[in-house]
Amino acid sequence: MKIGKFVQAGRRLKNDPLGFLLDILILIVANLLIPIPLVGNLILEFRGFALGALGFLTVLVLFIFLSIGVVFATPLLIASGYLNSIFPQSVHASSQNDDNFADVSIPQQNPFGGSGLSYVTITAYFHDPNYYLTFGKIHTGIDMVPNDTYFQNSKTYKTTVKMIPLSSLSGTVDYYVDGDGGNTVVVTNGQNSLRALSLHLSQVFVSSGQTIKAGTPLGVMGHTGFATADHLHYEIQINDNGVWTPVDPLPYIQ
Repeated sequence: MKIGKFVQAGRRLKNDPLGFLLDILILIVANLLIPIPLVGNLILEFRGFALGALGFLTVLVLFIFLSIGVVFATPLLIASGYLNSIFPQSVHASSQNDDNFADVSIPQQNPFGGSGLSYVTITAYFHDPNYYLTFGKIHTGIDMVPNDTYFQNSKTYKTTVKMIPLSSLSGTVDYYVDGDGGNTVVVTNGQNSLRALSLHLSQVFVSSGQTIKAGTPLGVMGHTGFATADHLHYEIQINDNGVWTPVDPLPYIQ
């Protein structure tokens, strides 16, 4: 009986080698998954259905793994700004430099424009004691949000319907994601004596190494990183013998 089966298998291998190998593969997989010979033989008898089921399961497993990958990868891609570089937002294209900003290496305006603080409301000041009591951290800049005057008069807002901070000085860009996952843009002047930091951006329009002028749109205000709501953390640092030291930004807003 066994000899007859071997002879039959040999003829099958000679006449249809691909089909023979496929049947062997199905039988091995079936017995690995369900180690009962009878079940393996039944699956072999209905190999067409078995192949269809195996293909469906393969596609299903791949779909599940891809879905999990997308779920975990998307926040990282958004935080890194990589998606913005691949899929430029229409707001970016419609954002233009604000000519009201003077081409300066030392800031003179707040990042939302206007005269002095007319376009913004300060929600936390430099070394704000309330901030320290609430979060247990020294506040090294000022937090600001646009006010009604901004919404009524800002050309940038009227064009984009987005709250877009602009560079307060001309210089070179350094963009990175901070330890809390916040999008941070740093603009350093040509003398390497002062730099301005803009934190928590939800979208970023500039890239590291780029040279920009004051008034260039940096991104869209958001709450990425260590933030409880949408706002801009604006920080000024001066180069103190090679050490970047935060100072109060208010004297740099006229």
